[in-house]
Amino acid sequence: MPELPEVETVVRELRVHLPGRNIVRASLTAADLYRRGSKRISALNGAHIESVTRRGKAIVVSLRARGGKPDRLVVHLGMTGRLEFQTNWSRASRATAHLHGRIHFTDGSELRYIDPRRFGFIFVGTAAAVDETLQMGPDPFDITVEELAQRLSGRKAPIKSLLLDQQIVSGLGNIYVDEALHLVQMHPLTPGARAGKRAAEIIEAARAILSRAIQARGTTIRDYRRTDGATGEFQIKLSVYGRDGEKCPRCAGTIKRIVVSQRGTHFCPRCQRAPRVSAKKDGTSRAGRSRREAPRPAGYKQSR
Repeated sequence: MPELPEVETVVRELRVHLPGRNIVRASLTAADLYRRGSKRISALNGAHIESVTRRGKAIVVSLRARGGKPDRLVVHLGMTGRLEFQTNWSRASRATAHLHGRIHFTDGSELRYIDPRRFGFIFVGTAAAVDETLQMGPDPFDITVEELAQRLSGRKAPIKSLLLDQQIVSGLGNIYVDEALHLVQMHPLTPGARAGKRAAEIIEAARAILSRAIQARGTTIRDYRRTDGATGEFQIKLSVYGRDGEKCPRCAGTIKRIVVSQRGTHFCPRCQRAPRVSAKKDGTSRAGRSRREAPRPAGYKQSR
């Protein structure tokens, strides 16, 4: 799934092309891609594009519309979605598979939304309606240490699951949470309340990883493509994600893969030590648990 660095890369590229353009015709052939409450994309016909920004993993296009029409277009790329922009589409390029959305501009250029699995969404509405439908937590580059610590306070869920929650912090996904936790040497099953004590380290690590990934124009594992069809480059710089069975670049331990909250999770058991298990009131510890093996929350599954 495109995460913050991939979406930020797309936004920066669209920011070069879209502002100042006028929409002649906008269409979406897959009605199930509309987010609940969305206006039809054809409502943007005749609108003037003013800016392109990012909200978490969502692309937000601000427009100047006529007659009180919607002035925001939100595109969420989901698992496999991508946007392509061309100044002049050839006949060959018009036969693109899984093409669901098209925006034509007065100068002959075109923006296309392509999504094989159709897990993304389109939302057209006012700025207030966008805020209501997105309901996102603060961005990793904006959240304060105090905010993150408060949001993790008292939480028993694994830190991996909590950092994936877009209402706690927006923009982080599977790849960059694994990389950030490896950077701070924190086990992904560490309870949120305990991890919150190291909120400053988590934020610093997340920002460092995200900044490096943005500089490399994102990570292409399978589907992610930039607006010109090129791939990202950060996949060759990943420390743990997708590298189970390989050596940890920090300590030479063997990287392991487990499943946390139904998400493949990669970490180094040697330098990301499992949290200690608290003893029972009678002084005994829980059977089958050790410092190397954290308590298994609901939804935990050991991969084979």
